[in-house]
Amino acid sequence: MTASVGISNFILTRYPPVLSSVYAFAFGTGGIGLFAALAGARITVSAIPLLGIVTVTLLADLLIMRVIDDIRDQDYDRVANPQRPVASEAIQLRDLSMLTAACVTTIVAANLFFHAGMVVIVGQLLYAAAVLAVGQRFPAARGENLVLNVLIGFPVQLLLYVYLLVAFIEIQHEVPDAYVCALGILILTLCAGQVEFGKKLVRQPAPGERSYVNSIGYQATSLLTIGTGPLAAALFAIGAPVSPLSKAFVAMPALGVAAFGIKYLSHKDNRWPAAVSALGLLGTLVAFAVVGVVG
Repeated sequence: MTASVGISNFILTRYPPVLSSVYAFAFGTGGIGLFAALAGARITVSAIPLLGIVTVTLLADLLIMRVIDDIRDQDYDRVANPQRPVASEAIQLRDLSMLTAACVTTIVAANLFFHAGMVVIVGQLLYAAAVLAVGQRFPAARGENLVLNVLIGFPVQLLLYVYLLVAFIEIQHEVPDAYVCALGILILTLCAGQVEFGKKLVRQPAPGERSYVNSIGYQATSLLTIGTGPLAAALFAIGAPVSPLSKAFVAMPALGVAAFGIKYLSHKDNRWPAAVSALGLLGTLVAFAVVGVVG
């Protein structure tokens, strides 16, 4: 199998281009829109070029994170998900290195004139590379303890949120108050939490299955899956100087996930459908983007 075929197969199966592009755009515009709404500012047409830079950067960066995650999880995937390209050896590590190098080149080129963003995103990539290197050398760092793994990996996400904050500052040419920065990052962290915990929520994990249920229990995992979205919406409603209608608009996706969660808990289904959390996150990001424009 040629390198191009292996890379194409990896992207199509592990990072579907259309869905990934939609998410990168929503993540970038939604995150910046969130900071704008919290600061009482608006995103104008003049921000479109930088929004394009942010979208391209996130699209390439999140592909790198997918590569790193699949390399770290390859031993587990050989048992639990043997059809995945890295686990099945449908793609070679040298081909993934080529893909990663192309993504890094894209990121550097996109941020060539966005110096503050370049510093943040390079720092994020260096940290992610260090996590991969440590995991390869010390398997315990990528083992069954998902709580430890998410703590180790959290700075990767945190630096992406900081990148969006820096992009907002670049657009506004003004640094917002510290509480706006902290609250925005906290809200984004909570929004992402519903997906992180939701994709591993199951009442009875299969033997050897990685699940937060094994670490913190089913009730705590359910609460984090269902409750983080509404908590993020509540913090937004308290902290954002926008209209009540805008606050209600932002809350709708999270409330939809919570309503589905009540149904899930009452029916005692075994596995939480991860797509529900993903759609809730996407809806919230779109709402942030809209509110960041209209107020």
